[in-house]
Amino acid sequence: MQYSKLFSISFLIAAGLLPGISGASVNGTSSANPASNDADAITAISQLLSLFSITLDTKDFSALRGVYASNAILGGDGAAQNITGISAIESFYRAQFGNASVSTQHTSDTVYVSDVTATSARSVSYGNAFYFGPKVLERGGQMFSNQSVVFRERFDNKYSKGEDGWRISLQTGPTVLAIEGDTSLIAPPPPPGQD
Repeated sequence: MQYSKLFSISFLIAAGLLPGISGASVNGTSSANPASNDADAITAISQLLSLFSITLDTKDFSALRGVYASNAILGGDGAAQNITGISAIESFYRAQFGNASVSTQHTSDTVYVSDVTATSARSVSYGNAFYFGPKVLERGGQMFSNQSVVFRERFDNKYSKGEDGWRISLQTGPTVLAIEGDTSLIAPPPPPGQD
């Protein structure tokens, strides 16, 4: 049987598709908890995280309204500054990723959904944020150079479910676990005259 990468081991455990390892624990949350076995919520939340990634990479920032609750908060405990509300969140991501010369690819590789109720849930997810160097022309077609930098990240999210489905209500992270590659690709250019 072949499974898409979208469905991580955590999903398979929670859905009961990997017999013999039920009751596994992540951060003290047991998959034996009946509330964490809501396969529909797990699938919807995994799809939501994929939409988040695609939204950033395609620079379609208005689509973030389908990812975050209208009163969502970016930041959480320990954040230097919280960003509150969908308009502020959209502006934040537009400022971070709106530069047309920056090409990115975001992934959600592992998603563990827990504490599912009819209207709320939590997740821990791990993923990668790839930033690519300048484009080059090769053999008549446009390709990316081999330069890139990768951020290995973790997000801790809380979700709310309303009439429009699941949305992120609190996003803590990303917590950057590692940075690999040429970080000069994402460094701001020096001020004029200070090259």
